[in-house]
Amino acid sequence: MKYFKIYILLIFLLGTLHAKSQKAEAWQKLDSTAIMIGDQIGLELGVKVPRNFFVQWPEIGDTLTTHIDVVKKSGIDTIFDNGKMVLKQNLTITSFDSGYFEIPEQHFLFHAPGDTTLYDANTGSVFLQVYVPEVDTTKPFVAIKTPLAEPLTLEEILPWIGGGVLLVAALVLLILYIRKRKQNRPLFGHKPKPLPPPDVEAIEKLENLRNSRMWQSGKVKEYYSELTDIMRRYLERRFGFEAPEMTSDEIIDELKMRKVNPEVMEKLKGMMMLADLVKFAKAQPTPLENDLSLNHAVDFVNETKPAEVEDEKEKEENKVLSDKKEEK
Repeated sequence: MKYFKIYILLIFLLGTLHAKSQKAEAWQKLDSTAIMIGDQIGLELGVKVPRNFFVQWPEIGDTLTTHIDVVKKSGIDTIFDNGKMVLKQNLTITSFDSGYFEIPEQHFLFHAPGDTTLYDANTGSVFLQVYVPEVDTTKPFVAIKTPLAEPLTLEEILPWIGGGVLLVAALVLLILYIRKRKQNRPLFGHKPKPLPPPDVEAIEKLENLRNSRMWQSGKVKEYYSELTDIMRRYLERRFGFEAPEMTSDEIIDELKMRKVNPEVMEKLKGMMMLADLVKFAKAQPTPLENDLSLNHAVDFVNETKPAEVEDEKEKEENKVLSDKKEEK
């Protein structure tokens, strides 16, 4: 009697487990059972369980077997139907080996709400045949024919013509831009106003530098850099040589060749030598030297500025007066 009760209990437990397992249905389904080597095919995985059940999806990597690769995996879709929950996922698979291959079964673990016991539903295995195209080796190999040429239509030529026109226009604009850039002129716009005479421009910038009180605020190096830049631009515009690209000694030698007044040239030389010491040797000139350097620059500009040309009307009046004096 004791063994009979145990037997009845085991039958009841096995029946319960079987009944729970029957609550889930799993499957995997191929779009086709045969493909050519290298082709791709769809594989659907799915499971159907009661609405509130929890499902653990099988982990699938880049391969299903050594012969079958997974190309792409979709998301898991969920559908509710008549109190059931249907989960589906589509895989795109391929194979680069020929033969008849088994795709192993997939296992879905699930459990009911409030029940921590996991149950298993498996899909069962499916088979896929991968074949290679048959080649008739009795026939000679034939060279691959090139595509037949067809006459071009206007619709096909127009994009090339438009592209060529745009390319030429871009090249023209680029050349104009480079030329304008070298001349320090804008590519488009009105003609720039004429620059003031070099001496007027230099004196104005020197006075602005004086009023900025740059060296008084501790910016001694910046003060001398600005001072020499002003003078180099003045020399370039006034005498026509590339002073901004020359050293101080080269500038003095160039001025000597142009027979500039030696006295005022010495002032410029002293200012530029002191500026070099400040910029490159970290010299600290006195306040008197700072003021004197700017004053020497002003003196140089005033002594070397172009001689004023008399107005045409004034010249004509002076000529008339001279003629009258000669007649008397």
